[in-house]
Amino acid sequence: MSSSLPRTLAALLGATSALALTACSTVPRERPTNPPLPQSWTGAPEAPAALERADWWKGFEDPTLNTLVAEALQAGPSVRLAALRVREARGLSRQTLSAFLPQVSAVGRGSYTRVQDGPLPQSTTGVPEREQGTAFTGGQVSWEIPLFQRIEAAAIGARANTRVAVEDVRATQVALAADVADAYVSLRAARSQKAALADAVGLADQLAGILEVSAKAGFAAPADAADARRLAETARARLPDAEIAARQAEATLAVLRGKAPGTERPELAAELAAVKPAPAYPLVGAPLSPADLIRARPDVAQAEARAILAAADVGVARADLLPQLSLTGTIGVTQNAIGAPLGQRLTDIQATPTVTIPLIGWGQRFANVRVKTSRFDQALVTYQVTVTQAVEEASNALVYLAEGDRRLAAARAAETAAEETARGLRASYQAGIASLSDRLRADQQLIDARLSRISAEAQQARAAIATFRAFAGGPALPARDTAARATPAKS
Repeated sequence: MSSSLPRTLAALLGATSALALTACSTVPRERPTNPPLPQSWTGAPEAPAALERADWWKGFEDPTLNTLVAEALQAGPSVRLAALRVREARGLSRQTLSAFLPQVSAVGRGSYTRVQDGPLPQSTTGVPEREQGTAFTGGQVSWEIPLFQRIEAAAIGARANTRVAVEDVRATQVALAADVADAYVSLRAARSQKAALADAVGLADQLAGILEVSAKAGFAAPADAADARRLAETARARLPDAEIAARQAEATLAVLRGKAPGTERPELAAELAAVKPAPAYPLVGAPLSPADLIRARPDVAQAEARAILAAADVGVARADLLPQLSLTGTIGVTQNAIGAPLGQRLTDIQATPTVTIPLIGWGQRFANVRVKTSRFDQALVTYQVTVTQAVEEASNALVYLAEGDRRLAAARAAETAAEETARGLRASYQAGIASLSDRLRADQQLIDARLSRISAEAQQARAAIATFRAFAGGPALPARDTAARATPAKS
C-alpha cells in the first residue's frame, strides 16, 4: 500500500468532517405549537386536589370494579398489543441507528491452481509443484459516514417513533380502564332495572287481575281492565331488554380482560350476577386546567411525536440531495494451503474511500423533499386539530357531568315524591278512603320513578367515567416509558 494513501485518506476525512460540522441542519426547525387555549373551563370548577387521575376508578369504592380493571390492564389484549408495538418500535429504532455504524465481517477465500500439461513451475524451494493453493483470512469493514446530520435526523425520527408507541400504550390504558368501568356500570344498572321491572310486572299483573274481576262484576269499565292489562304486558316486554343489556355487559367485561364470555371464576360470576346499585363517583369539576389537559393527553403527545417524525423524514430527504461518503477496507493474511510454502507470509491492509455525488435524478429527489415537507406541514395542522378536539371532548364531558348532576337530583326528588304518594295511598287504602287500584297505581308510579333514578345514577357514573377518559386518567407509565416521552433534541 502506498505511504501517501493514509495521508490522502486522512485529509479527505478531515475535510469532509469539517464540511459536515459547518453545514446547516437538514431537519426543519419548526415544532408543533398549541392554538389559543381557554384559561379555564366555562361553568366547571376544578375538582378537589384529593381526586387524582391515577387509578381514578378506585374512587368508586367498589372492590369488584377494582378487580376487573386490574385484570384488564394486566391481561387485556389491547394493552398487550400496544406493549408489543412498543417493543417493535424500539427494535426499529435500534435498527435505524445501527445502520450508521461500521459493518464488520470476517472474510475467508482461497485459490487453487493445477498444471495439467506443460512444464511445472518452480516453487521457492526449487522443487517443481503441480498443485498450488493459497488461503486468505481476515476482516472487512464497510461504513457509510453519516454526513450533513443524517444521523441526527435518524435519531430524532427513532425517538419520535418510539414515543408514538409509548403514548399508544398510555392511550390504550386510559381507554381500557374507562371501557371496563362503563361496562360495569351498565351491568349494575341493567341488574337493578331488571329487578325493578320484575316488581312492576308483579304489581301490574295484580292490578290487571283486580280490574278484570271488577269489570266482570260490573264495578269497573272493561276499558280500564284492558288498559291495566296493556300496562302489565308493556312492563313485561321491557324485561328482556334489561336481561340482554346485562348479558352484553358481562360479555364485554370478559372480552376486555382477554377472556371468553362464560368462563368467569364462579365467585366472580356470582358477584356479577348479584343485584347491586351502580357505583357512584363524587366528581364535581374538572380534574385539570386546559393547559394541563394538553400536556396529559396521549393523543396530543402522539400528534406531536408524529410531527417530529415527519420533520426527521424531511431531514433525511434533504440529506439525500448532498454528497455521501463511504469507506470500505480489509485487513487479512495470505498463506499457503496446498503445495510448497510461499516465500513469505503476506499481510494486506486496504482502504477505499468513495464519495458519491448525485448528478442525475435530482427531479425525483427534489420531489421527495416536497412530498416529505408537505407531510410535515400536514402533521403540524393535525397536531393543532388534535389539541382543539381534546379541548372539545373535555368541555363536552364537563357539560355532561354538570347536567347529569341536575338530572340525578331531579330523579331522586321525583322518587322521594312518589314514595310519599305511595305511603299516603297505602294509608288511605287501609282507612277505606282509597281503592286498591289507586294504591297499586301509586306503587307502579313509584317503580317508574325508581327506574328513572337508576338510569340517572348510571348516566352520572358514565359522565364521571367520560370525564376521566377525556382528561386522560389512568395508571402511571413505568419510569422507562416516561423517559421515552422526553422532548427530542433540538436541531
